[in-house]
Amino acid sequence: MTEKNMLVGKAVYMELRNKGYTYQIIITPDGVSSTGRAVPATMYRRRLSVNQPRKTWRTFGLPSLPLDSFGAYEKKDEEYVTNMTYSRLEHIANTMNQIKSYGYQLYKAPLIIEVSQEDIEQIKESKTPYKILGRVTRVRRTLGFSEELFIKD
Repeated sequence: MTEKNMLVGKAVYMELRNKGYTYQIIITPDGVSSTGRAVPATMYRRRLSVNQPRKTWRTFGLPSLPLDSFGAYEKKDEEYVTNMTYSRLEHIANTMNQIKSYGYQLYKAPLIIEVSQEDIEQIKESKTPYKILGRVTRVRRTLGFSEELFIKD
C-alpha cells in the first residue's frame, strides 16, 4: 500500500430526507498532512432536490487540534479536552438541530467510510475529497440505498 493510499481514519456519511429534498452530510476525521500540518475534521454538506440535483458541497472546518514539534497530537488535560470537544462539535450539533427542525429524517443508517492520506491532502487544500464521495457511492449501492438521491413529488 502506498503512503497516499494509507488508511488514516474514518468519515461518517449521513443522508437525511424530507419530501422532495435530500440533505447529505460527510464528517471527516482529523489528520496530519504529509508536511506535518494539522488538518482539522471537516463537515461537508449539501441539499439536493429535483430542481437542483447537483449542488456544490459547503464546508466547515472544526477548530484544529494542536500538534507537538514531532507532528503528533499533543496530550491535554481532561478540562481542556472537554472544552475543546464542546467548541468543536457545537457547529455540527447546531446544524443537525436545524435540519431536524425542518422535518428531515435519517434515511437508512449512517455509513462509515475509510479516509486515506490522499483524502487528507485534498481536505488540507480545501478541495472536495472526491475519492471519499466515490467510496460513499459504492457503499450506498452495496447496502441497497436507492439510486435516486431524492423522492420526486
